[in-house]
Amino acid sequence: MKTPEDAYKLKLVSDPFVYGETVYFTLNWIESGEYRSSIYRFNGKEATRITFGGHEKNPKIHNGGLYFVSYNKEEESLFVQEELAEPRKLFTNKSISKYIFHRDGVLAITVDKSEKDKPFVTSSVKYRFDTTGFLRERKKLVSVLEEPPRVLASGDFDVIDVSSNGQRAVFAAAVEDNDRGLEDVYELDVKGGKYRKVTSGEGKAGTVCVASDGTIAYLGHRKGLKPWASSSLIFPEAGKEVEVGRTSHNKVTTDLFVSASESLVSDNGVLYLEGQEGGFVFLYSYDGTNVKKLTEPNRAVRAFHVAGGKVAYVYTSPEKPSVLSFNGEYDPNPNVIGHPLERIEVEGREAWLILSSKGSPTVLNVHGGPQMAYGEAYSIEFNFLADNGFNVLFGNPRGSDGYGEEFAYRCVGDWGGEDFQDLMKFMDAAKSIYGLKEEFAITGGSYGGFMTNAAITQTTRFKCAVAERCVSNLMSMCGTSDIGFWFNALESGVKDPWSPEGMEQLLRMSPITRVKSARTPTMFIHGEEDYRCPIEQSEQMYTALRLNGVDAVLARYPGDSHEHARRGIPKNMNDRLARKLEWFRKYMQQ
Repeated sequence: MKTPEDAYKLKLVSDPFVYGETVYFTLNWIESGEYRSSIYRFNGKEATRITFGGHEKNPKIHNGGLYFVSYNKEEESLFVQEELAEPRKLFTNKSISKYIFHRDGVLAITVDKSEKDKPFVTSSVKYRFDTTGFLRERKKLVSVLEEPPRVLASGDFDVIDVSSNGQRAVFAAAVEDNDRGLEDVYELDVKGGKYRKVTSGEGKAGTVCVASDGTIAYLGHRKGLKPWASSSLIFPEAGKEVEVGRTSHNKVTTDLFVSASESLVSDNGVLYLEGQEGGFVFLYSYDGTNVKKLTEPNRAVRAFHVAGGKVAYVYTSPEKPSVLSFNGEYDPNPNVIGHPLERIEVEGREAWLILSSKGSPTVLNVHGGPQMAYGEAYSIEFNFLADNGFNVLFGNPRGSDGYGEEFAYRCVGDWGGEDFQDLMKFMDAAKSIYGLKEEFAITGGSYGGFMTNAAITQTTRFKCAVAERCVSNLMSMCGTSDIGFWFNALESGVKDPWSPEGMEQLLRMSPITRVKSARTPTMFIHGEEDYRCPIEQSEQMYTALRLNGVDAVLARYPGDSHEHARRGIPKNMNDRLARKLEWFRKYMQQ
């Protein structure tokens, strides 16, 4: 039997930075109920720790100095450590999400400190954001080594990314349509403090790069406001787009407590980026003519860096949570071996099974999004359930990312329809192929929570359910979610969510309108500071089930956002796994 505390005893690699024959990186872990991290270096054979405070991240080497960010609960600081000298503080603010070098200076995306006890007044539709809270301050671009630090780009928008080749600098931001998050790329005159837009049309542009020859590139699309749109490698000044993978990003979801990072790196005239194909995430190169796949299948690349032709990348696989590859491999969890996956294909759709035994009950998991995907990655929860005697089934129904834009669009206006039927077919196939018994539970978060609610209102096949950070009422969520006012409308195929026909469609798709048919014992798990799918979504379903005589439990986690299952408060994450296991054991025979 495995405990939740055992499940989270992992060390995860992030922020690789190649310098010569060495890669510097951040190692992350949980200790004494807190997230910790330190800087290490790896030469292909041996990993060595080089900072010891337990609160350092994001290392870079520049002009012989080691730069890194040190943090506590109140602020983050940029430090530089030169040879034989103590670390020197360069800049401090509430947060530093990225920093780069430009000529003799350092540009950083940063957020100012704010007084949270003062009244908050807004005239923006988007006035709060999940994990951030109320938008009292925005992410701005600052030249941090000047005295005082000089603001280069700020306003009622967030600067998302920044890049420089030492001469030319660009950044990405949703300057013109911050409410809906439509992003553009801007060239920045650092000396004059002015910028100009280099993209046209509308779309997404979350990751930017200036190549050594001054070419501007970014990852995104110009297809308007479409959550299902596939991304490409785009050269805005040349009017050129290159397809890399089925989509040029990583939407393979895991519950590892360090997020995957999306990068676009230029080295010796070659661009490097991630691309997703089904449940795999590969590292690719593009030399101006050819796209080349650099990594193996059966894994998902989560971070990388390239310099001087040397490539370092971090990957996860079903068996290994986090491995650094650079002239060899560094595995910070040598004694952790995850359960292997059995791949199932149903009408061209992918699913996977962790098989504990044919006689064990099975938990069906549904990913969020809906334009996300499961794949070849390590899952803390899946392995925890398998270690405790459950089969774990998960897959990518229509609407999932990584299979092309048409497939990702196929759940729009039909949440809980044919996508739900895909899930039922995954169950039937697993039963038929592996001889599983008819003893299933269902669980999922966000859109997966919606599908859990949809399932219990359409079938009594599940012995029990756990809906996390769920959606139950698409209409009420339009006015309470940070993105619901546009995202719910688009995903429901609605032009105006406050028109009579719009309201009718939103409610038609909402599980809350069919709750009288639900008979499945259901646990609802929700972070109280979830601004993506506000906790009122769970409250509606929970109250309705209780008043209709169905066993239901509501677990509320103070201080947790929509990320409660991936990077929530550690003690809450332990409690969450324990409660889910107890609920499954209560209603299913082992």
